[in-house]
Amino acid sequence: MDDMKVKDMVYTALFAALVCVATFIIKVPLPVSGGYAHIGDGFIFLAVILIGKKNGAWAGAIGAALADIIGGYSIYALPTFIIKGVMALIMGYMIEKLPSLKHNWVAGAITGSIWQVLSYYVVGSLMVGNFLTTIGEIPGNTAQSVVGIIVSAAFLEVFKHTPVKGVGTHLLR
Repeated sequence: MDDMKVKDMVYTALFAALVCVATFIIKVPLPVSGGYAHIGDGFIFLAVILIGKKNGAWAGAIGAALADIIGGYSIYALPTFIIKGVMALIMGYMIEKLPSLKHNWVAGAITGSIWQVLSYYVVGSLMVGNFLTTIGEIPGNTAQSVVGIIVSAAFLEVFKHTPVKGVGTHLLR
């Protein structure tokens, strides 16, 4: 195995751990579906920016699903794995397709967040058997995404001034 593959695996595992901890530590319960809001999305967004679309998606999917399992929300682990992974892929795709846009990562995070909010609405609705009562969780999931963008923006400012060798800080605009 070459050094670059090992480095990719290490950074992916590191970000998966950061996503898991950030998701697990601060939880705001969403009463209707039994889910919760958290700050882990900020670290998923960071992962996509710093280690790329594919590795960021793996880190986000694995870290968020692990937080669900550890935190007693196992029923959400598979949907979370899929939703967070696709959210990260959408963000990475937007970054690639809009290279000249000044803050293309924000456009990607917003687009990925829309996917996430709608997906959790559908999953939560299917779990409770009602598409009406879970509408009340959309603001919580939206706030989670907004806070995630703010968290990632704050950390990006730090990374801009202290680049980590081998991490994709060149993507920062």
